[in-house]
Amino acid sequence: MMFPPKEVIGIDIGNYAVKVVCFAEEKKVIKLKDWGYIPLAIKADTPPEEKKAIISQEIKTYLKKKGIQARYAAASISGNAVIVRYVKLPKLSKKELALTINVEAEPFIPFDIKDVNLTYYILNETSDSGEPKMDTVLVAAKREAVQDKIDIITGAGLDPLIIDVDSFALETLYEKLAPKGETASSVLLLNIGQKVTNLSIVSQGVTRVVRDIFIAGSTFDKTVSKMLKGDAAAADAVKKNKSVLVSDEDKAAAIEAFDRDGIAVSKAASGVLKDLCTEVSRSIDFYLSQGVEHSISRIIVSGGIANLGNITKFLAAEFKVPAEVMNPLAFLTEPPKNMPKDVLPALAVAAGLALRKLKDWEE
Repeated sequence: MMFPPKEVIGIDIGNYAVKVVCFAEEKKVIKLKDWGYIPLAIKADTPPEEKKAIISQEIKTYLKKKGIQARYAAASISGNAVIVRYVKLPKLSKKELALTINVEAEPFIPFDIKDVNLTYYILNETSDSGEPKMDTVLVAAKREAVQDKIDIITGAGLDPLIIDVDSFALETLYEKLAPKGETASSVLLLNIGQKVTNLSIVSQGVTRVVRDIFIAGSTFDKTVSKMLKGDAAAADAVKKNKSVLVSDEDKAAAIEAFDRDGIAVSKAASGVLKDLCTEVSRSIDFYLSQGVEHSISRIIVSGGIANLGNITKFLAAEFKVPAEVMNPLAFLTEPPKNMPKDVLPALAVAAGLALRKLKDWEE
């Protein structure tokens, strides 16, 4: 393609589904070019190479079906394969840091430095005991995990321009969604996926805490299915139609209606949510221990579990701040028609990735 389109397709490759978002910019107005939610029915014992080939083919088939003439894609990773650290490094020139980054970063990275792809970003210059320092974000991703995403993207016939981190993709999206003036406060982003919950605390427009918590959708499914004595698929269906019973009025209404499944789902979900909230509280405490000026002012939830009824009500009660479900396409002047409401929160990471522009790599 002599004149390739500038759009970048955001592809969020999850354990449960692949989410695809593509934006187009016309006269400085961003429009949704297309989107996709592709469920994956891959057996747990499928060999890794076969699994990658299946996912590549699913993406390729989707793009062909939709007639999307795409070339570039952005994907992301999370979980045990990636480590994000906020550290103070000695003040160095860009050239000096580029030459010594592996040595400077090694004490902070719990992987063999030879087995990771390492990158960094300097937030600002500071001092420590009179010594000039740089507040720096270090990101180390296992080479094997990065290569897996590259293989899937190239297998689908696309050029992988970037392998991002889920939490940073959410930050990119939040910049588009944030009301004017809110970037001066601190917001907690909670993306509850199938295997991992991505936690980000964004303060003054910059992510200050990044953490992946392994209490997520599959934890809910297992707990609910055990409570209902059914399979995980049945639990997933019930979960979408039931709510966490937060108020006394909610509980009384469920008892009066003899809603046994609803009470069981609420009991199971509440237990998992409390465990998740305990981990979230630890991250908030860590953030506040850094002597920051702003506490958390709002919680924004995304991911498939955001469809659980009253989840924001539960979180608001636990943390005493407003909580809401993210609409990742709310910044569009022309919102999409006929998009299933339960799909929207799951598109958050893909939408953040799709907002990437070629200039991100050209600069």
